[in-house]
Amino acid sequence: MSEEKVIHEFQKGPGEKIICQFTEFKGKKRIDLRLFYDAGKDGPAEDWRPTKSGLSLSREMVLDLREAIDKAAEKYEKGLPGLEEKGKSEKEKTPF
Repeated sequence: MSEEKVIHEFQKGPGEKIICQFTEFKGKKRIDLRLFYDAGKDGPAEDWRPTKSGLSLSREMVLDLREAIDKAAEKYEKGLPGLEEKGKSEKEKTPF
């Protein structure tokens, strides 16, 4: 995995991370969001390998995804339906 192609990465859980990177498929530039796992037990430590779980997005699709995330964040910040329910913790009130 070329470091200059990596845009961002973050841990998903123990031995798993999500990597966002630039890729090219059939001559077209894409942004790839993919789950990677640490295959270090079979080789060198932190030998990150991709899984089939992920998305390969065109520029237009990235813009649509950004719009969807912005909308979700806005609704989350304003308070989701059901947040006023009594007796539930904040974690139980949110859908994620």
